[in-house]
Amino acid sequence: MHYYFPGMTVGLILMQTAIVAPSLFRSLEIDVFGKAIRDLWPKFFLALITIGILTTISLYFYEGATNIQYSISISTIILASVCYLIIPATNKATDDGNQKLFGILHRVSVSFTVIMLISNIAFLVT
Repeated sequence: MHYYFPGMTVGLILMQTAIVAPSLFRSLEIDVFGKAIRDLWPKFFLALITIGILTTISLYFYEGATNIQYSISISTIILASVCYLIIPATNKATDDGNQKLFGILHRVSVSFTVIMLISNIAFLVT
């Protein structure tokens, strides 16, 4: 059972980044796309935080849990929380036309999401 939640993390990240966001970008006008993404992205990171918490709880009840697995589940919670918390600053940078700050915050968010993806894939093979 403890592999179920990291699998959900991987699936959610792939679904959001490879299917949902690109489809919305291609299908919607840029202003509508922006509104949709501003509504969707916080929910995405809250879902990742929740799944990370559920992973940690399931590990607690699994006798064979390793420190690596705990590290991955806790890092998922932390990284997703940081991504969630920087959303207002990212939106403000966009609204203010501060492309430099937006670029930095967006890179942080993308990098942390990639780390969560790779680490949760690694979880599945540990």
